[in-house]
Amino acid sequence: MNRAGRLVRLLRILSVVIAEPGLNPLELAERAGVSERTLRRDLVQLRELGYEVAYTGGYEMQEKLNLEGRAGHRSLGRVYEQHLDLLRTQLPKRLAAQVTEEVDSLAPAALASLFATAIERHAKATR
Repeated sequence: MNRAGRLVRLLRILSVVIAEPGLNPLELAERAGVSERTLRRDLVQLRELGYEVAYTGGYEMQEKLNLEGRAGHRSLGRVYEQHLDLLRTQLPKRLAAQVTEEVDSLAPAALASLFATAIERHAKATR
């Protein structure tokens, strides 16, 4: 697998750990679409890259991303910067620049959609 493919896999694992903290190894592997063996290897690589993914009754990643779980405050700027650093260190410069440019152009619409979905969900719950 090439560097871009590995990075995609690492980001998928990060995404699942952030969105669903507390998963056991089998659950995390299934959600990320990898084997448990690949998951273990990728978690080692993520830790080497500075992502503090820990297992305490389930995989969590709190310290480095300054996350407080699903209900807590999340610094989107901090998360964005950490992902940019990952791109810069793991991908060729040109590919990293192309990916960054695309994400920058799509992020505002994606955030608007996330806000709209959350508002709808919470508005229904309070009815």
